[in-house]
Formats: sequence, C-alpha cells, structure tokens
Amino acid sequence: MKKLLILAAGLMLIGLTSLVLAKPNEAQLKQIAEGIVESLNSGDTDQRGRFLKKFYVNADSASAIERWQGHLQRFSQELGKVKIHNIDVSNPAQLQILIRTENPRTISQWQNLDIYMDSERPEKFFSLGLSPGQDPSINLPDRPLTTKEIAKYVSDFIDDLVDRDVFSGAVSLAKDGKPFFTGAYGKANLRWGIDNQLDTKFNLGSMNKMFTGVAICQLAAQNKLAFDDPIIKHLPDYANKEVAGKVTIHHLLTHTSGMGSYWEAMSNMDWTGLRSVKDYSDLAVNNSLSFEPGERFQYSNSGPLVLGLIIEKISGMDYHDYIRKYVTRPAGMINTDCYHVDDVIPNLAQGYYWDNDANSLRSNIFEHTARGSAAGGGFSTVEDLQRFARSLYDGTLLPADMLKIYTAGKVDFGPGDRYAYLISDAIWEGHRTVGHNGGAPGINADLKIFTDIGFTVTAMSNVDQAANAITTYAARLITHKRPVPN
Repeated sequence: MKKLLILAAGLMLIGLTSLVLAKPNEAQLKQIAEGIVESLNSGDTDQRGRFLKKFYVNADSASAIERWQGHLQRFSQELGKVKIHNIDVSNPAQLQILIRTENPRTISQWQNLDIYMDSERPEKFFSLGLSPGQDPSINLPDRPLTTKEIAKYVSDFIDDLVDRDVFSGAVSLAKDGKPFFTGAYGKANLRWGIDNQLDTKFNLGSMNKMFTGVAICQLAAQNKLAFDDPIIKHLPDYANKEVAGKVTIHHLLTHTSGMGSYWEAMSNMDWTGLRSVKDYSDLAVNNSLSFEPGERFQYSNSGPLVLGLIIEKISGMDYHDYIRKYVTRPAGMINTDCYHVDDVIPNLAQGYYWDNDANSLRSNIFEHTARGSAAGGGFSTVEDLQRFARSLYDGTLLPADMLKIYTAGKVDFGPGDRYAYLISDAIWEGHRTVGHNGGAPGINADLKIFTDIGFTVTAMSNVDQAANAITTYAARLITHKRPVPN
C-alpha cells in the first residue's frame, strides 16, 4: 500500500531504512504498540523520554531523542487523545494499531498507526506512520467492490469530512478513463460564499513537478538531452560550478542531487517578484550540496527549477509556454496553468488553513508565491488531472518506451514506494500506482493512476490534508480483495 509524506491525511514517515522481516516476541511488540499510544496520550515529556530510551532504535543519540520528542508532540497535537481498537502484530516488521481519535478536526476519526520495526534489532522501532483507518462498523464484502459500491463508500466518507468542516474541494474517480464518481464540496471563496465546482481550479502544490518530468522526457525522446548529462552540458553559465559539474539530469529528476530547497532563501524576502523559473532558481544557485549526488534520496524543490532552466535553454521557450504548448494543451487540460497571483482568473479557489491559536480558518494569501514554477504551485482541476492520466497512457504525451522510463521507480523513499522521474511508482496491495501529491497551507491534491486495473483517483482541496485522506480511502476500497493481474 502506498504511503505519502503528509501527516494525518496520507502518512507521516520519519527516518526510513530498509525493511527485512524479523520474528520478535509478540508480547514485546504489543508492549511497544501500547507504549506509543500511552506516550501520545500522556503529554509527559519524561514518560515519552523513558519510552524512547527503551524502544527507539537510535536511543543512544540525544539529538535523535529530542527530534522524536517533537515528532510525538506533533502527532499528539494532531490526534488529540486516542483509544486503541485493535493491535495487529501479524507482520513483525510493521505493526499496525487501529485507533480512534477524539480531535474533531482530525481528517479521519479512525486512523492506522503503523510502527516500523528495525530489521537488525527487531525489538526496536525506527519509524511511525499514520493513514486513514477503516471504521470497524463498516463490513466490506469478501470480494472486490463494484464501482457503484466504491462510489457509495467514498461518498459517505466525504460527507463525514464535510460535516466536520475539514474538507472543501473536488473529487473524481474513473475506471478505464470514464468517471464513475465525481463531486464538489464546500466553498471556493468563503468571503463571498462561492461554491466549489468540478471545474474549480485548485493549487497543485508539488504535483506539477510531473509536468516538468514529462517535458524533460519529451526532450530526451527527441535526443536533445540524455539523463546522464551533467547540468553544465546544457547550462554552461550556471553559476555554481560544483553543482553544474557533478549533478546530472537523472539526479535532478529523482531527488538524489543533494540540492536542498529554495524555500529557506524566501523567508526574509518579498515574494511578489518571483515570476519566472530563473527568479526562483537564483535563490538556491549558491547553495552547497548536502551529500554527493546519487548517494541517497532527499526531496528537493530546487532541483526541478534547474530542470526548468534546461527546458528553456533547449527549447528556446519560456518554461510555462513550453508546458502549455507540449503538455497541458495536447492533453486537453484547458484549466491548468501557473497563473500569476494578481491575474484575474475565473473560478479559482482561495486556499485556507486552520490556525490553532485563533481556532479558525485563515486565508493562505501570504503563504504562497506570486506564481508557480517548475517545482510546484500551479493550478488545475480534477477533470484536467483525469485528462493528464489518460494522455500519459494513450501516447499523447510520451511514446511507450519513454513512458516506461518516466514512470519506472528508480530510488526507494518509503515502504512500497519508489520515485521515478518526478513521479512516484508505488504498490497498493500488490497493485501498481503512479502519480504525485502536493500540499502546503491551504493546499492539498493527489493523483493515483492504477496502471494494472484501470482506476484513476484524484482529489483536490483548498484546505489542508483531506484530499490525501480521500484518495487513500478510495485506493483501499479499489484494491480490496481485487486480484493482482499476472
């Protein structure tokens, strides 16, 4: 099952290493599971410290213990008090607790708390994860669900989110390219009381990294670049010569470059001038590498900006013009673009995030930039994302051989998850999915394309987190008892 790096909505993963099945004592495993829940509920840092010292794999590191104190505190704030419904220790490498939360603003009241055990020290855990759980009062049949049944369960799930005022957005589920469930909920603009529609434009967050990946693969298919080309081959004037000489296009596409994120440079500046790919890339050009390229996966928002510059250099076009001409328009995505924040764009949703201190929603107008970039921040609709999914697999955007290269996972970044060329390649209950998600204050969106069984799931929201909860829930229903094709 695919897990996403989004707290409470999809999943929060911390400090991942490789998993190997082990067989520790079941009583020990249940003690760990109960201890984690007790730590979440106690609010007592001393108690949490004792628990971590006993059961966390890197307990000898004071800095690691301090980080985990913070992790447990954030989990506790997100969930509120929790109650254990069931502890599953059938897989000693990954324990699972079904818990019920008491915080009404938690996206899913039922949560799976996953505990990842260390392969070498199986009595110690190294990571925790949260994903929406199944309400135990719902008994799914012992067979694959029909599209009508999936639609009913998803509709009920969304209705609960809407009733608790934690989802506003749009959803589309399709089978073999034909939608079998669609819905729009909540307000695109709370100030004016404007409803969301299926064609409402929502912020993509990081999802338009996928479009950057497609563009690079198009140029590779035309033999205008090679994935092992260093940056300097296409950008000889790139100011950071160390980065330009060491980092390849492959590294940039797979988040293995060692580059960080331009967000740090934006903390004390006026964002309104950030309109072009170069505007953004200049923010991080002088940053040193945090590790040797290819050494490991580290999510980077700076890397795709360099890819945007390469697209501009090779094509002779502005990045946004290229994406419009060769990616979104051929796919029929007429409501997808990186709009300027001060442009008057019809039917575009305003984002909102929950302010715990004020105990109310706030607009995110001061939380994002003046325009999206090659790394994220564009806008789209659930209908357009379905069109993107169809166009990927009908040959509109990439030839078949290049599509395989684009979507084939190349680096591990979580249990069952691999990252391809700015798109994820994951496994849900044995079924392959490709796609991406995006999130920031007042922004959440996700796309899952089940390549082996023909389902496509997408949700977009103008509030935090719930879109991922919906796609996760839908994916669980879709894969329930569904045979994996040979």
